[in-house]
Amino acid sequence: MANPPKSKAFDWEMYRYVPSLVGAIIALIIFLIMAMLHTWQWLRSRNHIIIYVVVGALCEVVGFGTRIGSHMDNTAWGPFIVQGVFLLVGPLFFAATIYMMLGRTIRLAGGEDVSLIRPKWYTRLFVGADISTLIIQGLGASIMGTMKLKLALAGEKIVIAGLSLQVATFIVFLFASVEFQIRMTRKARFFPIANGSISWRKMLYILYTVSALILLRCIFRLIEYSMGNASYLIAHEWTLYVFDAVPMFMVLVLLLVLQPTKYVQREERKASSSSVPGSGESGVVEGIVETK
Repeated sequence: MANPPKSKAFDWEMYRYVPSLVGAIIALIIFLIMAMLHTWQWLRSRNHIIIYVVVGALCEVVGFGTRIGSHMDNTAWGPFIVQGVFLLVGPLFFAATIYMMLGRTIRLAGGEDVSLIRPKWYTRLFVGADISTLIIQGLGASIMGTMKLKLALAGEKIVIAGLSLQVATFIVFLFASVEFQIRMTRKARFFPIANGSISWRKMLYILYTVSALILLRCIFRLIEYSMGNASYLIAHEWTLYVFDAVPMFMVLVLLLVLQPTKYVQREERKASSSSVPGSGESGVVEGIVETK
């Protein structure tokens, strides 16, 4: 199927360029290598949080892999839909990983008493918002491929709504993280024992760095879709690689090198050995990703 007919009122195309074959192959290979490295890290640590990182990396692999098909035929709806959906939702799995780490960081610091809400609720609220974002963006990207111009435009608006929710969620998440750090730092002044381990500080700095990269990508995507299908950002492929592929690659590298999950493991062993009543979590969301 070709692009829908244009008119003065509507100007929409799947691609306004021929997707780069070299760029797609290089991105596919890079993200595939990162997926394999994170899988190896998961097999070594058996920390199930890493699975979400692997899934996100594989989404990037599928997304850039199907852009090879778009290079062969940039008017084919199938590859366009697949690459659009997977490149949009892939970073959501990275975000989910970061969201799940905040509650664990609070417990690692022993800061449950200074946290605004219970640590498990941070995971439930932010991951819940992330799942909603995934559904909205996936739905919008799918509707864009219905081969009807009006539905394609409606799909763009749905994607914009999903991206807006994702940006808002990240801003709230960063605010909650900074707010906790301020409270925990004040506690450490009066109770030096609370400052005995700096692992929670390292965790927060890792979360800040990775979150900033994901937020940068989300803001780019939001601006890209908000400016319209004929805008410079959508009409030029280099922006996708510079503001989307590169930040997501950096996220994978940081998570692989800094290994924030090693601090989580330390905290989990401490929690399991202490066996403090009421310290465990029975939430469905955390229960499927955390070893008690």
